Amino acid sequence: MKILKDSVVSRKITTTSAVVYLAHPISGNVEANLVDARKWIREIYEQVPYITVLAHWIVDCEVLDESNPRHRGMGLAHDFNILERCDELWILGEHVSAGMSAEITFAKALGIPIRKIATRAEIANMLRVE
Repeated sequence: MKILKDSVVSRKITTTSAVVYLAHPISGNVEANLVDARKWIREIYEQVPYITVLAHWIVDCEVLDESNPRHRGMGLAHDFNILERCDELWILGEHVSAGMSAEITFAKALGIPIRKIATRAEIANMLRVE
């Protein structure tokens, strides 16, 4: 069985069962950030088809108002509820937003491995199959 591993992540994950929470900036230019997030997801599907990715915040962006503090809190609560069930947290892109920082803090508190992926080109390079 193939194993997914890199130097940042301390535990190994079998490629047939990995569930990865994706964190990407949304605030600011929400529409442009959603377009970029979808490009990341498409690239991950192409490069790592055996990983199940979760990015529920895309759905929340469709129905919740990012500028409404109550909605923002609901969205983060959804994120945390999903993140705690994931094998890893992947931080996508160069910029870490306030929401992403909260997700990182939450993942660290739970001992969930975190991968930082600054560019789409790094997706294939970060994976090592043993």
